[in-house]
Amino acid sequence: MLVRLALCLFFLFMVTKCSAEELHDRQYWIARYLSVSYPLKNVQVSSAFGSRKDPFTGKVSFHSGLDLKAKYEIVYSMFDGVVEAIGSNKRSGNHIIIRHGSYTVSYCHLSRRYVEPGEKVYAGMPVAVSGNTGRSTGAHLHLTVMKDGKITDPSVLLRFVSEVRRESCKALGSEPSVEFCMSQDEFIESYHDKAMQHQRKYGIPASVTLAQMAYESNWGRSELARVGKNYFGVKCSRQWLAEGRPYSLYDDDKQNEKFCNYESAYESMEHHAHILMGKNYESCRKYSQTDYHGWLMALKKAGYATNPSYVKDCESIIMKYKLYQYDRLAMDIRS
Repeated sequence: MLVRLALCLFFLFMVTKCSAEELHDRQYWIARYLSVSYPLKNVQVSSAFGSRKDPFTGKVSFHSGLDLKAKYEIVYSMFDGVVEAIGSNKRSGNHIIIRHGSYTVSYCHLSRRYVEPGEKVYAGMPVAVSGNTGRSTGAHLHLTVMKDGKITDPSVLLRFVSEVRRESCKALGSEPSVEFCMSQDEFIESYHDKAMQHQRKYGIPASVTLAQMAYESNWGRSELARVGKNYFGVKCSRQWLAEGRPYSLYDDDKQNEKFCNYESAYESMEHHAHILMGKNYESCRKYSQTDYHGWLMALKKAGYATNPSYVKDCESIIMKYKLYQYDRLAMDIRS
């Protein structure tokens, strides 16, 4: 009897151990997949790195980068990094230089730029729109890559992105859920309807909901969002724990703090809205549904966030992605 009990306990331990290991592995491979991005949704090389016939002179010359077909399309950062410089000249036109560790990638001939020098960027983050500025025969994206200050073939990085994604998909058994692989634009597209519904129901500006959601969850990429569908960093209340509702442990202000787990991003949004409707944030509700600045300032003053740049960071997201348009749209639908 004791032997059977010991075997059962050992089996239960091994199952639990394997499940935890499998969960950890899944988190690792999802994060690995999200650590890289192609610079465009569809990558088609129009002119390779190396010797080629110059399209202007017709003479053979060295092409120090890679040209990709892109007719005024969104350009994405290939990796996490920092914007080293932006500029404009006769050759590269409007361009951005982003440092990714020992590599720098120059994105050239742009029509629009979304980032500023010193700004931190993430893989898959929209940084610009391709264009036809500078020495160019038509709209496209030119990439110049340097490793430790020396020119190198950009296709090396494209192959790396391909290998990482293929390896990650193989380990996960399939393509990771689109929920974990959204661009910023796709993130907004997925949740703006729900944010507008909450504005009409509770009076919370949709722009505030979306900006907080993007900021708190790093556009759905934080571990809290990936594992617990917690997009606002909500910690467990006594009532939540008393009801035996699910949670995860993470280090925040203290070690092993309890954070709420949800079934979906929508459930996370609903709970967040109920929190903002509580007495602690009563002062927010004196501001109109289109006054996102007033709401953010009131939230900060009421103790929602301790980060001194919280309001500025959320407002930069609102302005950059024109989230204020959803506040107005929600009001128009209401009327």
